Amino acid sequence: MTAQFQKIVVADHMDRISDLPSHLIDFILQRLPLQDVVRTSLLSSKWRYKWTSIPKLDFSNDFFQKCRDLELHEVSSTITEILLIHDGQLDEFVLCIPENVPIKIESLNKWILCLSRKGIKELELWNLQTDPCETPSHIFSCQGLTYLQLHNFKLSTVPNFSSFKSLVYLMLVDIIFESSAIDLMFGCPSLVMLSICYCSGFECINVSSPALEVLHVQGEQVIKSICLEKAKRMTDVSLMADNPGDNFDMDTISNLIKGLSEVESMCLTEGYIQIFSTAYTLPKSLQKPLNCLESLELEGVNFDDTTELLFVISLLKSSPNLEKLFIQGNYSTGVDLPQILEKSKYNGCCLSHLLTVHIKAYKPCENTMNFIRFLLANSTSLELLTFCIIPAHDQQHHSISSVGRELEQMARASKSAVVEFIDLSFD
Repeated sequence: MTAQFQKIVVADHMDRISDLPSHLIDFILQRLPLQDVVRTSLLSSKWRYKWTSIPKLDFSNDFFQKCRDLELHEVSSTITEILLIHDGQLDEFVLCIPENVPIKIESLNKWILCLSRKGIKELELWNLQTDPCETPSHIFSCQGLTYLQLHNFKLSTVPNFSSFKSLVYLMLVDIIFESSAIDLMFGCPSLVMLSICYCSGFECINVSSPALEVLHVQGEQVIKSICLEKAKRMTDVSLMADNPGDNFDMDTISNLIKGLSEVESMCLTEGYIQIFSTAYTLPKSLQKPLNCLESLELEGVNFDDTTELLFVISLLKSSPNLEKLFIQGNYSTGVDLPQILEKSKYNGCCLSHLLTVHIKAYKPCENTMNFIRFLLANSTSLELLTFCIIPAHDQQHHSISSVGRELEQMARASKSAVVEFIDLSFD
């Protein structure tokens, strides 16, 4: 065997992965299932303790699937042992508690205490069981947290807790707030993104973080009061509710309007559209222009309700720099005599920056067609308008047949505007 050939053979058997920089090895290990990460300790003496310093531990579906033959205490003991053996900086921790594995709160508290001592920065706790779980009290000792996501927990604070000073991203889903927890959680001074989905135990949201840029609120009913006056840097707002409920008042509307003047992207769904429609009748002093708004999404607009349609038109007239518009109509039944909005109400608007429009509706009613006509006539830079008819069980096909021709005949302020009509009702 020649010397050159011997070098080739040796090179083929080199352990190239072991010689990679440690941060690249950590990068690889973090993308493996946790059990496989631990198994790397069997590769060689060099690999025996490499897994103990990875910066992320993920105990989610894959982990619990591979533990399905273990007793509950064995699963908890495995998690505890891994945390105790881990020797190094732990930045991220994910725990997804399955429906069939009831983790004891004592074990959860012990794990979170261990994380707080390791300076955890990003924490996700998912409780997939039917009943909400008590939030482990030691979570409030994790003062280095920058990212926190909680699902299906009861949230109450501990004495002497003021806020998470470093928290930047906070996502809460199916959380039951107790005592004054909501004010402390929403008052984190570094908070940039706040998402609240189907939470309960509160009526008002007072966002006091001056750094907040993104707010996402979703629930069955409109929140009674949302105050955004201190959130001066807000640029992205989503307010989503299935129905308005009976819990709001005029102050709710005026406070919301005052807090939206700097927003660049906004999404409203049916419940909030209904209460904001009242804003059309507010005094001019409370109707502030949305000069920064570039993207607008409205889901659940009732084109048969002139009050809602007037609100949408008023919103467009108050948004001179709008570039993207998406509107989805709601499915209304039992409306024999829909209200027809006077054409004079569409006057006095120039949407000079509007580029794309996507409208989805269940039927091409007269108000919908007049609204499209209004957009085409006032959007001087429009590039594309798409009108899509969504299938409905009582769809009248004969009313749709002439829609395409009518759209083509509408006057357009933009010579480059393309109008696309998509009829999904036949699919």
